[in-house]
Amino acid sequence: MKVAKSFVTASLLLISPVLAGELSPRDEMACQKQVSDTLHQMYEAEKRKDLHFVLSHLSDDFAEVAGDGNVYHRSDLEAGWSDVTLKDYRLSDCIFKLITHDAAYMSCRMELDATYKGQPFPGHFRVTWVWTRQNSSWLIRFEQGTIISEQKQDSPVKSSQGAPY
Repeated sequence: MKVAKSFVTASLLLISPVLAGELSPRDEMACQKQVSDTLHQMYEAEKRKDLHFVLSHLSDDFAEVAGDGNVYHRSDLEAGWSDVTLKDYRLSDCIFKLITHDAAYMSCRMELDATYKGQPFPGHFRVTWVWTRQNSSWLIRFEQGTIISEQKQDSPVKSSQGAPY
């Protein structure tokens, strides 16, 4: 009887990821591509001043903690839209993690060529986005941007494993 119980327990432990609905690496890669492609499309839309496209990829309860430490929402983004001009951007050193089937985060270094009310915008950030899938579309629910000072941008940032991003 003990052997049978041990076998059942071991079997349940082995198949529990399947029962929990965990996604395969292939599924995670597909989600990463969808999120990454959507993010690039959003920045291209911002360059051409397509507010409707950008808003259509933000959740209704979207919030952003910006580099200035303030929290902004969809209405703030709409109100300040005409004050920001994005000329170019570049994302690098991105990491992606699928948290659940319908939730993920992505974090990248970002270089910007942009202005706010005609004044240069800070050019170097680490930005993290939390995405949720709603009706088969990935939407940004939360964004946090940290300004990287000009003097720190040349020194490699270390991850918890000690390897540069």
